[in-house]
Amino acid sequence: MKTYHASCFCGAVRFEADGDLADGTMRCNCRFCRKMRYWEMRLPDPAGFRLLAGRDALVETPRAQDDGLQMHHWFCGRCGTRLWTDGDIPEMGGRFLQVCVAALDDAGQDELIVAPIHWADGARDDWWQPAPETRHL
Repeated sequence: MKTYHASCFCGAVRFEADGDLADGTMRCNCRFCRKMRYWEMRLPDPAGFRLLAGRDALVETPRAQDDGLQMHHWFCGRCGTRLWTDGDIPEMGGRFLQVCVAALDDAGQDELIVAPIHWADGARDDWWQPAPETRHL
């Protein structure tokens, strides 16, 4: 476990996240993740997330549809950097928090290269199953 320091591009939002890229990351084939090029690391404990600065700059992406999912995607309203997703979805084990890998300031290149990726089939709301195709993700 490591404490990563993270921020948006303009520096308005800063946070810390306790996790380990070596434990795995996730990319997804759902419409949202494809458009956002979303790559995330789930924290083993949502309490391992600490917002340090920029609460006033945070904006939540509006939900494109009312699918009943309790999920919130956060980004910096000043520069547009995707930052994290949090929510509570029983199929995902309940309460969760996932940080965008691209926001991690101190994740080294070597660490990113070897980070395992689970390619989730979110397009079918079956996140625990592998996506049938990943070359476009």
